[in-house]
Amino acid sequence: MRRSTRNILSQMKGLFWKIVIKTRWRLPRGRRERDVIGGRIPDFTLRDLSGRPFTLSKTFPKKGAVLWLTNLCPTCEERIALLQEVYQTRHDHLEIFAVSTLGEDRTTPERILQTHQIDFPLLLDPNDWVGTILGFPHPQGACPLYNLLLFDRSGTVRLRSHLSAIKEEDFLKAIESLSLIPSEARGETDAA
Repeated sequence: MRRSTRNILSQMKGLFWKIVIKTRWRLPRGRRERDVIGGRIPDFTLRDLSGRPFTLSKTFPKKGAVLWLTNLCPTCEERIALLQEVYQTRHDHLEIFAVSTLGEDRTTPERILQTHQIDFPLLLDPNDWVGTILGFPHPQGACPLYNLLLFDRSGTVRLRSHLSAIKEEDFLKAIESLSLIPSEARGETDAA
């Protein structure tokens, strides 16, 4: 297939998922979907491309966390700079985990790491922890409808969205509103 045809197909796929996501948000949610906010998700240990293990629960209570479940499509790839900026400016108080939903595919995550110089862990999910344990169904090679979770320091889910659909300012406000970042790190001081 020619490169331009693949590019067009990729853009169409990204547009399709944006439409599906925005349409789905307007539909009533089932009980299980509502229960995610304010709750906890099953703990996990996944490995990065170097084989280093990362465990979500080891983050709390020292830091809050962002969990990004992704197929690394062009639409999600466009938002990597936002996550990298957040990580660089808040990594003392916030951990970011990116989880590839591409199964055994290592080529795409390696390309993403090289292209974007990501400092936060990009984890592999060869056994589909995202779909089977977390319960976020997704077509093979695609990310879940809700692929962005924000946790406070207690490990409680405070935001669920889709990275390509959330506005940058809304994402940053959500991080700040959770008091994930102490006021002195935001440049604020407490009035005495």
